[in-house]
Amino acid sequence: MKKYLACVCTVAIAGAGFLWWGNNSLTVSSYTLTNPKIPDSFDGYRIVQLSDLHNKDFGTKLTKKVKSLSPDIIVITGDLIDSRRTDISVAEKLITGLLPVAPVYYVTGNHESRIEEYSVLREMLEKKGVEVLDGKTVKNEKNGEMITLTGIDDVMFFGSGDLDERKIVFTDKLKKLAANKGESFGILLSHRPEIMNIYADCGFDLALTGHAHGGQIRLPFVGGVLTPNQGFFPEYDAGVFKKDGLTMIISRGLGNSLFPFRIFNRPEIVVCELEKQK
Repeated sequence: MKKYLACVCTVAIAGAGFLWWGNNSLTVSSYTLTNPKIPDSFDGYRIVQLSDLHNKDFGTKLTKKVKSLSPDIIVITGDLIDSRRTDISVAEKLITGLLPVAPVYYVTGNHESRIEEYSVLREMLEKKGVEVLDGKTVKNEKNGEMITLTGIDDVMFFGSGDLDERKIVFTDKLKKLAANKGESFGILLSHRPEIMNIYADCGFDLALTGHAHGGQIRLPFVGGVLTPNQGFFPEYDAGVFKKDGLTMIISRGLGNSLFPFRIFNRPEIVVCELEKQK
């Protein structure tokens, strides 16, 4: 009996340790995007993407890691908070640590659309100096050359019908925004990856998305198990996808929502470096 109990305790401790490590140990995924539209001045430009924190508090570990990556800009692609346990002070602490590192740009996720406190969150972000891209295109300029950065709210901010009806309004808005980027290299920040066809139709060159949590549980040689709005074994779970001149990068995110654990799916920071195609 003692040996049995010792074995059970050992397995339980090992399992708990594995879960803690899998939910708190940061990993970095680095990508290089080569494109002839990237200006010479932006060759080597580094974008750090954070997504789906869901009020996860890493202390100073996350900000120190981001700083070590030497980003030119930091982008947050939605679900900074969690609608089930909203704590704006956690988000504020993170933003306070990130802003001295690089300019921060933010778009909403579906969780922001659910909370009454969104106006408070937005006010905090803007007062701190975060650029909230809720239907805006901004120009980033260096040495007389530029790229554009467009952001749009999550689909759930558009209209009042079902998801398909909201997508119609969303698409119309995004097409109008896309016209603002002209012929420049255009980056899109948007929460959802499963509507990649809309992003490609609008002519963006790079889209940075999240929402899928990498499938929450990932299986070797299979990928993500379950994502919101895609169901089991989704097509768009993590990594790089290409369509009609668009490259889309999906962050696996950093936090958890309804399901409290990540399994074989450590919290992810994404780094995308732009490279001028010679």
